[in-house]
Amino acid sequence: MGNVEGVRVVYDIIARVMEGCQDDYDLLARCALVSWDFNGAASRMLYSRVVISPPFSPVLNLRDAGSIPEGSNFSSACLPRNAQHVTVFEVSGFISSRPPPRNTLPEKIAKALSLFVNLVSIRFIPKTYHEKLFQDSIPLLFNLKALTDLSVNASCSGDLYAPQLVELGGLRKLTLYSPGRAMLELLPTWLERLQRTLKELHLRDNCGSVTPGVLKSFLPHVEQTLQGFTLGLSYSLTDEDVFTFLGQIQNLKHLELRYYWASQSPRAFTAAYSPQNTKKDVNEFDKWVRRAIAGSPSLRELRLRCEDDSPALTHDALAQHIVNKHSQNIRILDLSTIFVGIQWLASLLLNCEVLEEIYIQSGVNSMPTLARALPLLEHLHTASFDIRNVPKRYQVPDDQIIEVMRSGAASLRRLFVNRVSWESLWAVKKGQSEETELVIRKSKPLIPPWAKGERSTMGSETIT
Repeated sequence: MGNVEGVRVVYDIIARVMEGCQDDYDLLARCALVSWDFNGAASRMLYSRVVISPPFSPVLNLRDAGSIPEGSNFSSACLPRNAQHVTVFEVSGFISSRPPPRNTLPEKIAKALSLFVNLVSIRFIPKTYHEKLFQDSIPLLFNLKALTDLSVNASCSGDLYAPQLVELGGLRKLTLYSPGRAMLELLPTWLERLQRTLKELHLRDNCGSVTPGVLKSFLPHVEQTLQGFTLGLSYSLTDEDVFTFLGQIQNLKHLELRYYWASQSPRAFTAAYSPQNTKKDVNEFDKWVRRAIAGSPSLRELRLRCEDDSPALTHDALAQHIVNKHSQNIRILDLSTIFVGIQWLASLLLNCEVLEEIYIQSGVNSMPTLARALPLLEHLHTASFDIRNVPKRYQVPDDQIIEVMRSGAASLRRLFVNRVSWESLWAVKKGQSEETELVIRKSKPLIPPWAKGERSTMGSETIT
């Protein structure tokens, strides 16, 4: 009996370790090398998400018969010991437009769907493809009893497949990328079928076919149950159309819009915007964001994403609004494309005491400003600073960054400065079995296979 209890404790420890590593692909890969027990536990997470996403290639490869991209975990995930762990399956990127049978990828995808019996989420969103890429796969979706999250684009939501796809039931989250008329005409019927289960509806990217009449057709099926909604860019809609629709969704908690103001009070708000080249553009955008979040006293996440590089023009009015209205609750502040002056950067850091993550652009004194505020930021674990308006070859001295991280709270684990990653961790001293020391080092974390266009790398420079 004593042995049984001992084994149980070991697995309890492994479970706790895995819990702490679940969002860090790099650490999971390292844990898998510790022992067979750790390997089994880590495999559940390493293979929980499988992605086929070929990068763009300017050269046409006539020999490509639908090969799996290098670095993808698809092939090993199809092995019997790993297939059961797959819960998320994504096909994206630049898939060969060659037709089957010369292109064997459609067959591989269909076979994988029969192996991945525990799939919860499917994302069929390739940028290039042959129209028959998912011909054999769509009928197999009806066999996936655990499937609750579906994301598709025109590859399987056009005239050819939409009538079949809308028969699928049991979904809690539905995402349509650039939905066309064929899908939108059938969507009210689909929403009626999903009325008891659907909690999130996301219409992303080009939503030009979404008209006021289309929005009205959704309402009877979503006004009582929908909790998350996304609407991409549609020139067919006025502010009044959007406001009226949103005002009738009674339980909305998460909202993402493309240039449309929300009349609700979401906890998370994301806005995408085009580059701003004048101070007038910046002021108008800041005014729009302030209006969007002014009625959200419980706002916890704010993410603003520019679609391209912009001049470093100050958004101090927006920073002032965040300090005055949202400093008590804001936890994630993703302003990685927003420049804020040092004065208001200091105010943000000193007043937003429950911050867990911050990504921002600011001036040359960003590091000293961060150092002064860190003792108050007990929950901050990730910070990113892009130093702007400095000479082209300017670099923050390593010793200054090390001193900043040493002065911070124990929670600060990652600091990015001009896209250079630093991490801090506690390690056992060399030659000592009981004493630990704080290690600060530049890091190159292992990139997950689904991080498109990037290679997995490891290595670090350590400072103790």
